[in-house]
Amino acid sequence: MSTRRRLLEAIRRAHQADAAYTAAGRARTRATKAAAAAHARMANDPQLQAGADELAASQAGLVRREQAARAKVRRTFTAARAANRALAALYAPHAPGRGTGGRRRSGVAASLLGELAETPRELILAADKIVVSTSAGKDSLVCGQRVVTLAAESGCLDKVVLVHADLGEESEWPGVRELAQRQAERWGVEFIVVQADRGLLGLVEKRKMWPDAARRLCTSTLKRDKIAPLFKQITDALGLDGQALILSALGIRAAESPARARKLPLAIDMRASTGQRMVLTWHPILELSEADVWQQIADAALEYHPVYDAVIPRLSCVFCVLAGRDVLVRAVRLCWALGLDLPTRYVALEEHIGHKFREKLSVAEIVAEAARVEAEEGPLVWARGDALRRHLGEEAAADYLRRLALALAA
Repeated sequence: MSTRRRLLEAIRRAHQADAAYTAAGRARTRATKAAAAAHARMANDPQLQAGADELAASQAGLVRREQAARAKVRRTFTAARAANRALAALYAPHAPGRGTGGRRRSGVAASLLGELAETPRELILAADKIVVSTSAGKDSLVCGQRVVTLAAESGCLDKVVLVHADLGEESEWPGVRELAQRQAERWGVEFIVVQADRGLLGLVEKRKMWPDAARRLCTSTLKRDKIAPLFKQITDALGLDGQALILSALGIRAAESPARARKLPLAIDMRASTGQRMVLTWHPILELSEADVWQQIADAALEYHPVYDAVIPRLSCVFCVLAGRDVLVRAVRLCWALGLDLPTRYVALEEHIGHKFREKLSVAEIVAEAARVEAEEGPLVWARGDALRRHLGEEAAADYLRRLALALAA
C-alpha cells in the first residue's frame, strides 16, 4: 500500500504540474493578444498618441504582463518536466521499459487505482478518514450501507462521516435532511450538514437562468463546492505529520447514464488533493443495477424516502431539470398532495426572470398538464412500500415493512 500511495502522489504531482503549465500557456496567449490589441488601438487613435506619457506607461504595463506570463510558462514547464521525470523514476522498478508520460500516465493511475478498488478493506484500513456524501436517496443509502459494513468489519467505523448537502425546503422534498440524519444515527457514524446560503431558487434568481445538463449548479455550486472545504477541515483536524488519505465515497451507478458508465471505481480527486492530503473518489456501488439497489434495501431493511412510493424515481430536486416530463408532472401532483406551494413559486420565478425551466418546456406548462391529469385521475395516492412492491413484489414489501418497523423501534 505504501508503494502505491507514493506512486499515486507522484502521479498527482505530475498531473497538477502539467495542468499549471497548460494554464500558464493560456495566460501567456491572452497577454500576447491583449498587448497586440492595445498596440493596434494606440496606433490608430490620435488622442491616445497625444498623451505620450500615458501611452508609454500603458505600453510598459502590457510588456511587463507579457514578460511575466512568459516567465511563468518557463517555470511551470521546468516543474512539469521534473515532476514527470520523478514519476518515471519511481515507476521504473515496477515496469521496466514502460513510459509514464501523457496517456500512459493515465493508464498507470487506472491500473494502480483498479488494484486498490479490488481490495476495499485494505483501502479502508489505509484511509485516515472516509467521507460518504449522501442525498438520503436510494443509491446513497446503499452506498453508505456498503461502506459502513466494510468499515465495521475492518474495525474502522470511527473513520466514517456521513455528509449531507442540504438544498433547502424550496428545492428538496420534506424530510430529506432528517432521513439522512436517521441513517447516520442507525449506523453510528458522525453526521455533518453543509448548506447553501440562498438555495436553488436564490441561485436561479441571481443568475436569471435555470440550471441545465451542461451547467448543473444544483450539483456543483450547492453540493460539491459546499462539501469541498470539509477536506481541508478534516485534514487539519487529523493533524498528521505526513499526507492524509481521505476516501470520498459517492453513490453513483454506471447504469444511470453513459457519462457515469465511464467512471472508474476509484479515482484521484485532483481538485481536492494537495501535498497535505490525497483525496480518492470512491464509487462503491458503481456496478449495481437499480434492481440490485432495491434488493439490498429490502435485505437490510433500510429506510428509504416515501417519494419513491409515489413513483418519483430519484430523490433529487423536487423539479429536476434532467427529469422526464412525466416525472415532473407527477412531482407537481405530489406537491399538491403534500400541500406544498412549490409549483406556484417556481412558476412565479420563471415569469420573473424570463427564462424557461427547459428550452422546450416551462414550469407553467408542466403545472397545466398536471392539472389536466389530476382532473382525469383525481388526487395522487400511494402507500408505504409501493416502491418495493413494484420492484420486488408484495411478499418482499410486506416482509420489508415488518423488519423496518423492528429496526426503527430498536
